[in-house]
Amino acid sequence: MNLKLSYRDKVIFIVVMVILVLVAGFFLLIKPKFEEVDAAKRTYETKLAEQTRVNEKIATFEGIVKEMKASAQEIEEKQKIFMDEGAPYVNENYIREAFNEINVQVKSMQTDYTTAGKIDRYIVNPKNILAYDAKIDADLYNELPQEVYDVYNKVKREEYPYAIIGVTRMVVTFDPGLDLQGAYDAIDRIAEDEKAIILNTIGSEVADVSGGDTEAEAEATITLYSVFPLNVEEVLKEADEIKAAK
Repeated sequence: MNLKLSYRDKVIFIVVMVILVLVAGFFLLIKPKFEEVDAAKRTYETKLAEQTRVNEKIATFEGIVKEMKASAQEIEEKQKIFMDEGAPYVNENYIREAFNEINVQVKSMQTDYTTAGKIDRYIVNPKNILAYDAKIDADLYNELPQEVYDVYNKVKREEYPYAIIGVTRMVVTFDPGLDLQGAYDAIDRIAEDEKAIILNTIGSEVADVSGGDTEAEAEATITLYSVFPLNVEEVLKEADEIKAAK
């Protein structure tokens, strides 16, 4: 069968073929490019939002440094009440000098090595001790543990650890005088001491010695609390260096 197309049919056929080629080209070539552009646009918007968030956190940097310095200075004041962590003789020298100030003669001292103890009675447990605003603001790229975010968002309550501090126990034997005034002076001196020192017990006795004389002796058990002090000067120096490098 011989099919002969008219000029009009040929034109229609050619137009249809061109349309089919254009449609096929759109789906095969142009549409994927549009999708790539849309994907790139979404990525750009995501990165832009991330940059905005980072810039907002960077804007809080000065406040973070200021808070860090204020915290260090607060620690400096609080740690003054504790003894500095050190060898037993350091504590012995401190107590001996305290007794010398009130003219009480120390006869002997027995000091246990410092051990770790809990001081939960001295602290109030805040709910979000590890999840404060400054820590979150300083986390520019969301690198903190998930636990911190959960606590900060109040999904989870922080399990606050007990504070650990050095505990040194000491037994001091001294001469209170026959009127035992030295014992009363020792009680007052330790009570007035600015350091974290507790007089646990104190006792005295007067005994006869050779020659018909009498001699008094007193014994006190004392507990001293100590910490490894924070080098506040170094912290402040580093804070200034961080601020200058910003």
